[in-house]
Amino acid sequence: MRQTGKDMNMLPSKVAEYGVYDAGDIAEISSAVEAVCDELGIERADVVSRERVASHVIRSWAMGRRTPLGLVHAGLDGAA
Repeated sequence: MRQTGKDMNMLPSKVAEYGVYDAGDIAEISSAVEAVCDELGIERADVVSRERVASHVIRSWAMGRRTPLGLVHAGLDGAA
């Protein structure tokens, strides 16, 4: 899907629905994923488990639950 100028001026919450994240968003999401994986001993080679954790963290982010603790809780729920 090609983005128009109108698309680029959407509110941040609307942009998140389309899966567009800025560098700060990605850093916060990545930090939460790493925290969960470190806590649970999930190795980098365990791609399936890491993707499961990441998908729950991203879903939490998209739903507006973006506090670090909320993101980590979502990731832990995904790992269960």
